[in-house]
Amino acid sequence: MTRWHAAVTFTTAGGFGEDEALEALDALVEHGAAVSPAADARGGEIALSVTAESAVAAAVEAERVVTGAVRPLAGAVDVVAIEASTEEAMDRRLAEPIFPDVVGFAEIADMAGVTRQRARAFAKIDGFPAPVITTAQGALMTRAAVARWLETRSTRPGRPRKAAAEGADASPLE
Repeated sequence: MTRWHAAVTFTTAGGFGEDEALEALDALVEHGAAVSPAADARGGEIALSVTAESAVAAAVEAERVVTGAVRPLAGAVDVVAIEASTEEAMDRRLAEPIFPDVVGFAEIADMAGVTRQRARAFAKIDGFPAPVITTAQGALMTRAAVARWLETRSTRPGRPRKAAAEGADASPLE
């Protein structure tokens, strides 16, 4: 038997607010549960541990345990999603950062080998990555997007030239 971490998302016929969530938490203490009621108090999500032979068996067991705990508190339970993963898979997922690696203009200046002032000017250039987060300290872009942009940007000095042949190949009008 393998220990599985499962997350069960559900809706209920009756209300499932903070009081019901706390009662469900008490009922599921042996499963190390975490309970999160939905904002509209018409369902929620419960994460818990179960022991089973396979992922499918773990999902079935998680559904049985959750509906058994929630039904007496909130009436009919409709499970809308179930996810089951091994402890190893859960540990790998928890080790991954939740947020992308972001950079501000100081880091962008270091990446590009320019001053901070010049790095701030990059934001006005078409194609420069849009901020994913804006704080009181300034805009933050994903490191990967900035790195891609820096690899493809034109580093020729001066203003971009207009097409050299613009109008030069045109024959005079008769």
